Amino acid sequence: MKEQTSIENTKGQIILYKNKLEVRLAGNTVWLSQEQIASLFGTQRPAITKHLANIFKNKELIENSVCSILEHTAADNKVYKIKVYNLDAVISVGYRVNSLRGTQFRIWATNVLRKHLVDGYTINEKRLKAQQNKINELQSAVRLLGNVALLEGVSDEAKGIVQIISEYSRALNILDDFDHQRLASPKGTKKSKYTLTYEVARSIIDQMKKKFRDSALVGQEKDNSFQGSIGAIYQTFDGKDVYPTTEDKAAHLLYFVTKNHSFVDGNKRIAAAIFICFLQRTGILLDKDGNKRIDDNALVALTLMIAASKPSEKDTMIKVILNLLMENRR
Repeated sequence: MKEQTSIENTKGQIILYKNKLEVRLAGNTVWLSQEQIASLFGTQRPAITKHLANIFKNKELIENSVCSILEHTAADNKVYKIKVYNLDAVISVGYRVNSLRGTQFRIWATNVLRKHLVDGYTINEKRLKAQQNKINELQSAVRLLGNVALLEGVSDEAKGIVQIISEYSRALNILDDFDHQRLASPKGTKKSKYTLTYEVARSIIDQMKKKFRDSALVGQEKDNSFQGSIGAIYQTFDGKDVYPTTEDKAAHLLYFVTKNHSFVDGNKRIAAAIFICFLQRTGILLDKDGNKRIDDNALVALTLMIAASKPSEKDTMIKVILNLLMENRR
């Protein structure tokens, strides 16, 4: 969601959006805290508290239906609980707030937001199903092509090309999905009771420094963000893990540690080392044949790609990691 400023031209058609407002998406709706709602409408939190109280008092909405508790792990690694409110509550407040931005939001929310979330979700769901059918057809075609190597009258060169393409069909599919922005997040297949702690992560860094005889600057923390990265993968929302599978946690661990740039030196190497140790301790480092699920070159490419990516590309980066982690489990 973005805060907006509306400017009408002679046709009354221009809407300028600015200042991104980070919100949580869950259950096909958005969830905002009172502070975020106040920021959205350009007012103060006490006004939002008053409007919400009146909404629930008048039974316009049932509090338990539109409110939830979010457990958030802060940079100090402490867990704090905050109330968040869904889209219905936000819209109801928007129709009560007496501010210019509140008026703008009433127009926008009525005509655009709900249509975007409801209709857009339905359209995307149909599109994704159609794309999945095409992917299944492509995979079937690749499998059939693989059988060409068994036919007589086909040159050795052709057989070799088909065999190579067949062996790398999964990787080629991932690249094609990436290019066409249809890369999906595969479902995790493993849960683990192992919990990575800050102390264990520090010991991994210390061992890495000894092996590579690094300078004192490597692994020297600039702030508390590294602790926050570790704690973030164990966040819960409404009593459930935000990242429920081991693969989810591993992917976000690599992303958070890489992007937070918590150390004076060695950030990418530390992120990769913590990532592979996490995979090993949760039992998903190797596939069923004992091979690395992500090889050395892929690990380097992933870490560099994350470091160079924009914050807006986070979901795409996570999907790439998950697809590579799941590749050898299919």
